[in-house]
Amino acid sequence: MTSRRHFMTIGFGLLAGFWFGPVAFAAPPQVDDAHNPAIARASVAVNWDTIKWVERRYKIEALRFKARDETGIDWLGSDEVMIETRDAKGWTVSNTIGDIDSGDTHTFDPAKSCIVAVRPGYAVLGESSVCEDVGEPAPLGFDVAFWEKDPFGFPAGFCGPGTPQPGRHGGPHCANDGNGDDFIGSARVDYSTQALEAALPNVGDQQIESITLDSCPGQICTSDSDYTLTWRVTRLPDALVGLRDLLDQAMKRSGAGSELEAIAAGLRSLSAKPPADRSK
Repeated sequence: MTSRRHFMTIGFGLLAGFWFGPVAFAAPPQVDDAHNPAIARASVAVNWDTIKWVERRYKIEALRFKARDETGIDWLGSDEVMIETRDAKGWTVSNTIGDIDSGDTHTFDPAKSCIVAVRPGYAVLGESSVCEDVGEPAPLGFDVAFWEKDPFGFPAGFCGPGTPQPGRHGGPHCANDGNGDDFIGSARVDYSTQALEAALPNVGDQQIESITLDSCPGQICTSDSDYTLTWRVTRLPDALVGLRDLLDQAMKRSGAGSELEAIAAGLRSLSAKPPADRSK
């Protein structure tokens, strides 16, 4: 995955090269068929392996959460919390974190609490969710949801997460397994390429941020709790990226018949909606 700016620059540059460079056609062909032979010939004429660039990389790790107000009436008992995070390549889940009362803070080991740039395979937040050394390029984003485990629910839930697909990550169980678990709150966090480049200009730079979970998503209140999550974004060493591998992945996912079709599909998806960014 490349950044929006890199992808659009490469896409338009390549298209311009096809129409006006040494392999240009006398006139651009009309592309009505997704597998137009002229487009396929243009793709073959380009040495995609030679196109490389340097890309900034990042990782996001959970640091802690705080229960400013636990669910329900405080003196009736403590919260048994389970957390799920989701990013572009999968999801993580914690085991049950028990005895959480109003005012309590739970601290994670950030080396085992990766949220974005998680290694493929099973990922348990706080225990085995480790970041890949190469990180991920911007834009970045993740969702997080907290659940309170209810021991008085049905004997079996409906959740069967299965095995993570190759190159992706997932939890060995679900934060909400359908046993009458109570929703605590959720949040969505997004970083644009521009925001990260401005906040973390140097390799090794870090930024720590917190967010209050929304206990009323969609204006439907299902929880009276008040929780916050704190995480850390770190700038990792830059990576040399080759277009060939990215195009192969994009063609496999999209079913595109040529490299140009894959680029066009990516540009269309980027123009369909503006990039999300966190409001500061």
